[in-house]
Amino acid sequence: MAKKSKKSNFLGFRLSEKILHKLDLLAKQDNKTRGLVAKDAIKQWLNLELFNQTNEMIMISKTVFSKILSRLDEEELNMIAKDSADLFSNIMKFLVAKTMNDETLKAYATISINFFGKNGLKWFNTLDIQIQDDIYIFRGLHDLDEIFSNFFTKFYKYLLLEYFNLDFITKMEEKTSNLIHLEFKLK
Repeated sequence: MAKKSKKSNFLGFRLSEKILHKLDLLAKQDNKTRGLVAKDAIKQWLNLELFNQTNEMIMISKTVFSKILSRLDEEELNMIAKDSADLFSNIMKFLVAKTMNDETLKAYATISINFFGKNGLKWFNTLDIQIQDDIYIFRGLHDLDEIFSNFFTKFYKYLLLEYFNLDFITKMEEKTSNLIHLEFKLK
C-alpha cells in the first residue's frame, strides 16, 4: 500500500524590503531559511490569535504590563498573582485535559515553556523547567524588572501549590530584576 504524503499548499505574496530584511536577520540568527522563518511566524501568529479569540483575551505590551504591576501595593500584587494563576490553571486544564498532579507535571512543564516563552506570551526570553529527583526547577530570564520577578514568583507559587494541587516545599527562591530561579521539592 502506498504511503500517503502530507498535502502542502503554496502561498505566494509580496513583502517590502524592510520586512525581508527583518526576515533575513531572524533567519541568520536562528540558522534557518527565510521561508521557514516566515512559515513559523505565520503559524505562531495564527495560534496566538486563535487562542486570544477563543479565550477572550487581549494582548498588552510588556511595558504596559510592567507599569500596571508597578502601581500595585503588595496586597494587590498578591491578588493579581492569585487571579492570574487561577486563569492559567483553567487554561492548562483545557490544554492538557488531565488532572494536575505530580504524574502529569512534565506535560505541564512543557506547556509552561511554550506558553510563557518565545512561542506564547513572551514573558521570558529564555526559560528552562526541569524535574530532577523530585525537585522541580524553574529558571527564567526576562527583560522586565524586579516587580515582574516578584509578581511571577508569587504567581508561580500559587499555580503549583494551590491550583496544581501539588505538595511542594520551596527549596530555593532567587529573583533579580531580570532572573527568576525557583526550586521546589515534592513532599
